[in-house]
Amino acid sequence: MTHTIPESIQQAFERTEHPFHMWEALQSTPEALATLFEAPVKEQIAEAAAALAGVDYVHLLGCGTSYFSGIAGTYALHALTGIPSAAHNAFEFAAYPPGRLDRSAVVAISHTGSTRVALDSVHLAAERGGVTIGLTDYPDSPLARAVDFPILGGGGREKSLPKTKSYPVSLLRHYLLAAQVAANSGGGGSELLKVLAQAPEHARALLSDSFPVTEELVAARLPASQIFIIGNGPNVATALDGRLKLQEAAQVPAHAWELEEAMHGPWSIINPGDWVFLLAMRGPGMAKARGLAEALKHVGVNLWVITDDPNSIAGARYRTLLPAGVPEIFTPLFAILPLYQFIYLTALALGKRPDCMRLADPRYLRARLALPR
Repeated sequence: MTHTIPESIQQAFERTEHPFHMWEALQSTPEALATLFEAPVKEQIAEAAAALAGVDYVHLLGCGTSYFSGIAGTYALHALTGIPSAAHNAFEFAAYPPGRLDRSAVVAISHTGSTRVALDSVHLAAERGGVTIGLTDYPDSPLARAVDFPILGGGGREKSLPKTKSYPVSLLRHYLLAAQVAANSGGGGSELLKVLAQAPEHARALLSDSFPVTEELVAARLPASQIFIIGNGPNVATALDGRLKLQEAAQVPAHAWELEEAMHGPWSIINPGDWVFLLAMRGPGMAKARGLAEALKHVGVNLWVITDDPNSIAGARYRTLLPAGVPEIFTPLFAILPLYQFIYLTALALGKRPDCMRLADPRYLRARLALPR
């Protein structure tokens, strides 16, 4: 039995060698970020921020990468607005909705704006009197039409199935929204908006500066060994999305752990010679990150540190330094970029086609088409 590739994903099968669509999407991330500073999107952010002034709670929801962006977004909302917030998998939210949605805002996140369970969640929130906000790259999508306040931009649909640029674009929407709420209340958000305005240039510089290290790291990691990505605070989301992309694009099994949880038993499955990618930012988690790195020297791991502090972790085999002067709550926007480079280059080194995940294999295509959506 043969299966026709759905039109919606056919572009992911177009290329069989570098540069794949995933690479081009990653390289175009700075331009995608810049779209959020154009007048129409700035107006959408201002309208959504005004609506958040009257709510008691914010629920952020999505699936996969969109869910992870919601996790990072909660940290910005807590720090900048003081509004209690929580991130949810969209299916779980729709199936087991929280109470008092009439006093809440729901921020639904979907790159295509067509994720069924995200739409179900929006409709549920609207029926119960909640404010609905949608973050999507599709202006004419069902999500953009369904919510009270769509926030668009981003440059349209990615051709690769594993999404790269849409994740930092989604993060920047969260940060701009939270900073605008803070600015509206006189909470210092105006200065943070100026910091965020530098995001496209920071991303462009980081993609250039980090490439030699990630290229060397890929060569050093082969032959295969386990990968553990560990972060705390807002960079738990970075670890989760890095793991997902390793699985999707390179078919590499990987682990993603929150820093404190990593030290409560899971670390014991790390073997000598395995790779630990440690997201160590200035903030409450730095001392623990140093302690974990020191302890793992006894095991004999290979350590890559992604950090905003040049003096963060002594003895790391590789180090990638993020842009200076960026608050910890905004660092996920940049920390993910060298991880994406590593993942793409790993896929090439392993002979994988990162755009189409594993769907060039008919068995996996049949499984994908059989998945309930």
